[in-house]
Amino acid sequence: MISNAVKPKTRRVLFCIYGAALLYFVLKLLYYAFFIGGTPDEGSHIGYLIELTRNPALIPDFASLPMYRTAEQAGGQMLFVPVEGSVNYLGHPSLYYLFMTLADAVTLRADGTALVDVRRLRAVNILLAFVAVVLAFRIGYRKLKGHSPLVHLLYAAAVAALPMLGYVSSGVSNDNLAFPAFAVFFTGVIRYDEDKPDFRTYALIGTGFLLGSFSKLTAAMIMLIMLITILAMSIIRNKSLKLIANRYFLMTLPCYLLFLAYEIVIYRRYGAFQPSLEALAPEFYRTTVFYVAPENRVPMTFFMYLIRFAGGIGHSWSSVYSDPDSAITVAMHNGVAGIVYWIPVAAAVIAAVRQMIRKKADWFTIPAVLAFFGTLAYHLRSGWSGFLKSGYPGGAQARYYLFLILPFALIFALNLPREKAERKKTFLRSAAVILLVILWLLGDAPRMLFTLGFPAIA
Repeated sequence: MISNAVKPKTRRVLFCIYGAALLYFVLKLLYYAFFIGGTPDEGSHIGYLIELTRNPALIPDFASLPMYRTAEQAGGQMLFVPVEGSVNYLGHPSLYYLFMTLADAVTLRADGTALVDVRRLRAVNILLAFVAVVLAFRIGYRKLKGHSPLVHLLYAAAVAALPMLGYVSSGVSNDNLAFPAFAVFFTGVIRYDEDKPDFRTYALIGTGFLLGSFSKLTAAMIMLIMLITILAMSIIRNKSLKLIANRYFLMTLPCYLLFLAYEIVIYRRYGAFQPSLEALAPEFYRTTVFYVAPENRVPMTFFMYLIRFAGGIGHSWSSVYSDPDSAITVAMHNGVAGIVYWIPVAAAVIAAVRQMIRKKADWFTIPAVLAFFGTLAYHLRSGWSGFLKSGYPGGAQARYYLFLILPFALIFALNLPREKAERKKTFLRSAAVILLVILWLLGDAPRMLFTLGFPAIA
């Protein structure tokens, strides 16, 4: 056990580091949830939840789920009123919303409206994020054994201070079930990297995949790419199919078959793996922002679209993004300074390239990097094709990939020098780590606090 390998004094220091990072993460989520609000698509997620509270179903009739508007506040709750003739554009799997019904935060009324305790829903989402970060810190605590406390600090800060990760985690969003699901999945991958191909490892991977895939299809894609890459690496390395030709995989196979069965049903019913608003309600779709009339469309080449897409991803990874013109988005645009949040991503890419050149790789670096860029490429392709068809430039959102900060931060930390250096070099490295952590913090919640204060707009 790691506790027997780490000196008591060092162990206390590490507990303080991870404890302080966890406290910071939770406090900023509480600040966002109860004073800021405005997380992307929160109203639509709550509308989906209201309908599943009314008619629970693993596969709902997506075409019958309306959009809602908020009419007023009553007794600390928000009144949600269905919009006649509308259809909710969220075609996500229902697991997150079924789980959120357990919060008992929705009161259905006879007139079709609903009173919703939004703050209670946000508190449950904060709890989900808390679980995910605890799992992430457990990985760092174990995997970074032998590194200096400053390296642990760097890893903990990279996870806790990623701006959009904390903001999304404070609101009502299915991203917040995908986050702990991926943490469970990645815990299993780390165990496999540690040469522990036992039932616990396969169960963690399978359970994480099942929860994540039934939360969000982007999470399913990311984990599938990682699994396929790990399988390919295993075949090349071992010249066999032992990764899947064993009883542990067969015992966890239902985790993957359940998701496959769900997607087969969805595809047969809607002609796509996730129903689109155009397929659900073509007439309503043409009245929304997702469709631009041909005479109003802005000419754009693929290169122009690529620049716009890259800018959207870069901005929404390194800054807090709400509605495009909201005070939150404007106040929290980190601009060029936000490049510091991309350092763990760049470090992971460099590490993956180095491993491929040396043909000596662990089981998570190359899979995580390929999953990131593979999913990005898919969204770029689908966004461009959608623009050509509908004129809508699409929402380039990095929040779909935010949980990948777990492997990226770990890879970054693992690839820092471990050997003892002369005192001057040690001082410079320590100063660089502390400076980077400070920069991460300055672009995160403290910046919003100093800029917006406590507006109580949530």
